[in-house]
Amino acid sequence: MLLRPATAGDFAFLTEMLLKAYNWDGTPSFDLDKLRAEDKAWRYVGDWPRATDFGVIAEVDGTPAGAAWARCFTADRPGYGYVADDVPELSLGVSAAFRRRGIARALMTELIRVSPYPKLSLSVDPKNPAAELYRSLGFEKVGTVETSDTMVLEH
Repeated sequence: MLLRPATAGDFAFLTEMLLKAYNWDGTPSFDLDKLRAEDKAWRYVGDWPRATDFGVIAEVDGTPAGAAWARCFTADRPGYGYVADDVPELSLGVSAAFRRRGIARALMTELIRVSPYPKLSLSVDPKNPAAELYRSLGFEKVGTVETSDTMVLEH
């Protein structure tokens, strides 16, 4: 597995991985049209990359397998796991064919390593298996919004 920085050329793949994250339980709640139509959802990839964005792509035998990326939001245009303007919120997605191979953990570990920020946040449904991964990496629940937990890592 190769881990590399996410670039502007990865926009379509990040969008695909965002759809995987939104549809984590296999229910097709979001498609590309709905993702683009919902401003709060599209914020996670729109105009990628902005100056403060950073991310990691995992490739297996030259094929993109997953991505983890983060961007800062503002109080007037928050993400789902927003905690502060200077705490980027991360997103994670792994293609179904590459799950259960440690790719999500590798992506998260690398994203944390390269983060120029002392804190990271995220939003996750507590039923999502990824919630356990986040806890194992040191993320702690700081609140609940609707059906999802907001978690923060200080590193």
